[in-house]
Amino acid sequence: MTTIVMSFIEPARANNLNAFKYLYTLLLYMPYSKDELTGIEQLTPSSPLIQKKCSGIIDDNLELQNPPENLTV
Repeated sequence: MTTIVMSFIEPARANNLNAFKYLYTLLLYMPYSKDELTGIEQLTPSSPLIQKKCSGIIDDNLELQNPPENLTV
């Protein structure tokens, strides 16, 4: 289990993302990606969507997103 979680955290850290916000966003949006390649690609640490929502390793003002109504792919 730890290895699986770390396999998500390390790429996030390598892209200067807040690991907690990345995991939260990943778990929030993943059910809406419907296993489509384009939806899954939007959830990679280097994607513009993730860079916008999760950038910054230190974040004093952590605002969590609400679940999306529709994930635009």
